Amino acid sequence: MNKSIRKQRRSKRRSKRIPSKCKEYLSKKIAINIREGIYASNAQAIAVAYSQVSKKHPSCKRVLRKKSKRSPKSSPKKY
Repeated sequence: MNKSIRKQRRSKRRSKRIPSKCKEYLSKKIAINIREGIYASNAQAIAVAYSQVSKKHPSCKRVLRKKSKRSPKSSPKKY
């Protein structure tokens, strides 16, 4: 029983490393893109950085995807 608990704890620890690595890759790439100055704006440089990181590190796609905004429940239309 103790072995199964240890395995669960280890797997949780490993999964925490991936997001930090992905965020590290992203922050470095954003800095490089902004420093290059070939993009029209900083927002464009950031968008390109997201794309480049997701292509180079496919395991990061899950971490870097957009957070979906849930729209509030729409009330029925009143005519």
